[in-house]
Amino acid sequence: MSFITSDLSQVPQIARDAAAAVVPPFSTMMPKSEAGAPVPGAVDAITRPDHQHPRLTATAKGALDANGLATVVFTQVFDNEPAITVISVGARSAQKSVPDFDVTFTQDGAGKFTGCTVYGRRARALPQQTQLNVLSVLTGVIAGVNTIATTLGGYDPTEPAAGAGFSLIAVKSSA
Repeated sequence: MSFITSDLSQVPQIARDAAAAVVPPFSTMMPKSEAGAPVPGAVDAITRPDHQHPRLTATAKGALDANGLATVVFTQVFDNEPAITVISVGARSAQKSVPDFDVTFTQDGAGKFTGCTVYGRRARALPQQTQLNVLSVLTGVIAGVNTIATTLGGYDPTEPAAGAGFSLIAVKSSA
C-alpha cells in the first residue's frame, strides 16, 4: 500500500472538507496601488502567481541633440507631477564635464503628465588666450576692472551638452 498518492479519493471527505475550510481561496481582486502606509486587507485570500501591481515609475535613456535637448514620452501617464531624476551617462569616459539637467513637463488636454523635455548644459572651456591677449588682459588689470569686464562681456560659461547621454526616472508622487 502506497502512502503517497495524488488520488484524493482515498482521503475521507470529512478530511478534505476540513482542509478546504482552512486554505483560503485564490484572490479575484486586483492588488491595490501604494497609497500611504500599508493596510492589511480584511479578506483571507492567496494571491495568484501572475498578479500585477500598478506601475509607479517610468524610465527612459537617451542622448541630447545638438541643441542640448531630448524629448521623453513616459511609459505611463501620471495624474500629478512626478518626481524626476536625470543622471549623466558616459560624460567622464568621453572626457567631457558632467552636464546639469533641467526638465520641462508635457501634459495632455486632461492635465495628465505624459512626458518631458530634458535640457542639458555643461561648463564651457575658457576662450584660448594668445600672448598678446594675455598682455591685453594684464594691461586691463593695471588699467582697471572695467576693461576686464568688457573683455569677457557676453561670455556664457555654459553651453548645450550636445550628445550627452542620460538616464531618467519618473516616480509617482506620494502627494
